[in-house]
Amino acid sequence: MMILDACVLIDFIKAERAVLELVVKHVGPLYVTSPVVEEVKEIDDEDELAALGLIIVEPEIEDAYTAGIQSGPLSFEDWLCLLTARRHGFTCVTNDKNLRKLCKRERVPLLWGLELLIELHKVGGITGKEAEALAKAIKQSNPKHITEKIVSDFVEHIRSQEDHNHQT
Repeated sequence: MMILDACVLIDFIKAERAVLELVVKHVGPLYVTSPVVEEVKEIDDEDELAALGLIIVEPEIEDAYTAGIQSGPLSFEDWLCLLTARRHGFTCVTNDKNLRKLCKRERVPLLWGLELLIELHKVGGITGKEAEALAKAIKQSNPKHITEKIVSDFVEHIRSQEDHNHQT
């Protein structure tokens, strides 16, 4: 069970929203908090995400209160993502460095956004070529956070995974 922050949700919505449906089908449930849904302008409404198989979760009132009184580099929505992940035992899927730092400190399991594609490829949900194309599309829509180095490391990982699969 994984929870997406806004940046990863936006990356997948812009690149290829149908991949979210494949992740849900082949890897496991994807959650997103309702405030993140409201924050993401690339989606029309909750029904669109529900059609892709995402589960929209209402944050607990105590978590919303805790998130509301925090200061520092994290947004209210990022705090809710962390607190909801911790409360429900979710893996937090984020590329946000500050959120990742706090998740590590709180011992909340983490994945990078592109690691969802690696997991999807591992279980046969997409081909290596499709995974590479998606990673490149995400880089194109988010070049500030998804660098050429990140994409080349990703491609290398996918290709080594395919080489390993062909040898076994």
